[in-house]
Amino acid sequence: MEPDPVETINIRPARDGEHVALTALVIRSVEGTWDYPDEFMAWNLEDIIIEPEHIRDMITNVVEVDGRVAGVYVLRGGAPEMELSRMMVDAGSTGRGLGRLLWEHAVETAKQFGVDELKIDSDPNAEGFYLRMGAVTIGEFDWSPPMMPGWHVKTMKYRIP
Repeated sequence: MEPDPVETINIRPARDGEHVALTALVIRSVEGTWDYPDEFMAWNLEDIIIEPEHIRDMITNVVEVDGRVAGVYVLRGGAPEMELSRMMVDAGSTGRGLGRLLWEHAVETAKQFGVDELKIDSDPNAEGFYLRMGAVTIGEFDWSPPMMPGWHVKTMKYRIP
């Protein structure tokens, strides 16, 4: 019996022109992980897509597994507080620690820029992950999509140690 091959995992800056593939990853992740209806995806699309500006003007990093992009995060703003604008792991790659790896990288990156606190506007389904990472929920948006009453984005903060 042969041993399992060891995966190569690498985090790198997103590249110019990669926004289309990263948007597809984000959409696959949201649809595959939380099974949101198509009308919700169309309603909320501008809040999840990755635009060229995210790569050009913000800190956008990807995690690769054996050369295949499996996740992404975007940091926006500057010291003393940055926003973790997006963080997603491809639906087929969840449960393998890649989210924690991206989180730790984002926190360390923010820390290098002198940031004391991360702000997160979290999908309610991701709130548990951020709580496990040490963030706290400080509120929620007072609106919900018409097709999903009761669904509210959570406002969270993470104090960088």
